[in-house]
Amino acid sequence: MFSLMKRNLTLYFKDRSGLFFSILSSLIVLGLYIVFLKNGMLKNWSEVPHTVKVLDPWLIGGMLSVTATTTLAGINRLVKDLEQQQLQDFLITPVKPFLIQLGYFLSAVVIGIIMQIIVFLTAWGYFAYSDNIEVETNVFLPLLGLAIINAFSASAISLLVVTFIKKLTTLSTVSSIISTASGFFSGIYIPIGSLPTFAQTLIKIYPGSYSASLYRRLLMNNQLSSSFKHLSNNELIDFKKQLGIGY
Repeated sequence: MFSLMKRNLTLYFKDRSGLFFSILSSLIVLGLYIVFLKNGMLKNWSEVPHTVKVLDPWLIGGMLSVTATTTLAGINRLVKDLEQQQLQDFLITPVKPFLIQLGYFLSAVVIGIIMQIIVFLTAWGYFAYSDNIEVETNVFLPLLGLAIINAFSASAISLLVVTFIKKLTTLSTVSSIISTASGFFSGIYIPIGSLPTFAQTLIKIYPGSYSASLYRRLLMNNQLSSSFKHLSNNELIDFKKQLGIGY
């Protein structure tokens, strides 16, 4: 099992172009926020002190949720091995089929954790340079814990998805759809409070929206307390509802 994990991780991280495209959706989210979304959101919430320091961590939380979809790119090795008939070679070994599946699953979990760390450091580095945002050191350990839980959850869903897929071309199409949709379902492009009730319900069915909400609660907690200390509690509740910080 561990040999299979090592092999899958080596193949994944050796593919530089595949590595880049697997986090492209997260980088697109960052680019869209900077170019199109940021100014509009700053105007909408201009009454909140230090608005930019509130909204930047909000975006990072959404980006980390979207990054968890890289587990699907990590677990596509299972489909490749199935299509290239390498999986049959593994199945004739004395290793139990469950352990073989577990090897694919755990390698996807590791990929999900590493990619979330990379995206967090990238986004944090950019916003620290451009907007002087700070992340308290006591947040890092809970943040890592959330990244691990998020990676396990996303890998479980990815494994469920690939069980119904036998061709790489099909998987590529499904991956594109999931990567694109995850930005909407994480409430990044359009905040959940701006959507009709039916759309909000759909978002609450998507597991990734809860990871985005948890990340936001963790990253924004101290700044929200500071920014809303002179505003009413109702304004804070409304802000959280609009931006999907806790459901």
